[in-house]
Amino acid sequence: MTGDRTNRGFTLTEMIVVIVVLGIVGGILAGFIYQATRAYEDTKRRTELVARARTAMDRLASEVLHAVPNSIQVLAGGTGIEFVTAAFGGRLVHATEDFGNRFKRANRRFLPNVTRHELYSVGTGKPATSGAPLVIANGSPSDLISGATWAALSDIVPANQPQDGTTEGQVLQFSNKRFPYDTPSRHYQVIDYTHEVGLTAGSLHWHRTSGLNGYDGSAGWSAADPVLVDGVNGVTFRYFPGSAQSGGILGVTLELSERGESITLLREIHVRNTP
Repeated sequence: MTGDRTNRGFTLTEMIVVIVVLGIVGGILAGFIYQATRAYEDTKRRTELVARARTAMDRLASEVLHAVPNSIQVLAGGTGIEFVTAAFGGRLVHATEDFGNRFKRANRRFLPNVTRHELYSVGTGKPATSGAPLVIANGSPSDLISGATWAALSDIVPANQPQDGTTEGQVLQFSNKRFPYDTPSRHYQVIDYTHEVGLTAGSLHWHRTSGLNGYDGSAGWSAADPVLVDGVNGVTFRYFPGSAQSGGILGVTLELSERGESITLLREIHVRNTP
């Protein structure tokens, strides 16, 4: 009589073989899972680093867009920059221009190397900004530092009809000033802030002061200033000023790192330098 095989279980040998096979398969799969997880984490960290670097670059570029012509200078061996921004600007009336019967007072028309205390600004709506630096035809950082190309505004008032022959302009008022350079674009700028961005203790810090306070060609930022981006391994600023007929280029190389991952981002920011 043969035994009933329908309820037969596994032998010890069979169980050991299954356990060994499952262990081998599990080890192989664990390796794949670990590598995939590691690759995902590495990619995530690199993506986050790139996003942080781009955000910092975009913030810097948005401010440089408003930089006063020829005000950018590289500091601290290329690890920082300094520049001033304009709250607003406008168009002057040059003494050589023909506006018919409008803007007719000669002592309110711009001429280089001629002392003025009032100048026409075309258009209306410019805010009165007492004490803010009025810049005309700035040619270099040294011009700003020496005071050659700016004067402190005392007021901005409406042009007076019929004395000025127009209601389409305003008058910039300041103490007697002789601006040394002509302005081919007829533009002026009114400064709001001096900015410094520089590397300290592994972070880029942003230092800002009102007007031209602190604009002196030396590093003024510190760890107490707001952080633009942290985790910085290195930064290099390079500035190519161009000419009066063309814009400059601010080159930035920024390297960030975090938990073994690092990225390097390069950016060229175009600067409008025509005074």
